[in-house]
Amino acid sequence: MMHFVDVCALQDIPNGKHRAFVIEGVSILIFRINNEVHALENRCTHLDFPLQGGRQIGSTIVCRKHGARFDICTGKAVVGPAVDPVRRFEARIHHGRVEVQPGKTVVRHLFRKAI
Repeated sequence: MMHFVDVCALQDIPNGKHRAFVIEGVSILIFRINNEVHALENRCTHLDFPLQGGRQIGSTIVCRKHGARFDICTGKAVVGPAVDPVRRFEARIHHGRVEVQPGKTVVRHLFRKAI
């Protein structure tokens, strides 16, 4: 059975912002949008650059290196040059604390056009 790891208090992440944490050896960004939290691996899939410190615009994060944008809720690349999604993790709020399930990547259904 997968476990959740206690990361921080919800109040430690201001609304509309994000923070990076190393959880079981993986750098994970925790995003807060109102009373929801989302967790993505802290790396742009374009050139493996950290997403930490990128502009968070609504439910997207912008990579500082080349401007790729990712949907915070799904990990999907929404603006190039990145085309691959960012790995997403299960995250929740439990008794005012943010918890992440680091060993479980959330399954994404991706559809690509045949070339």
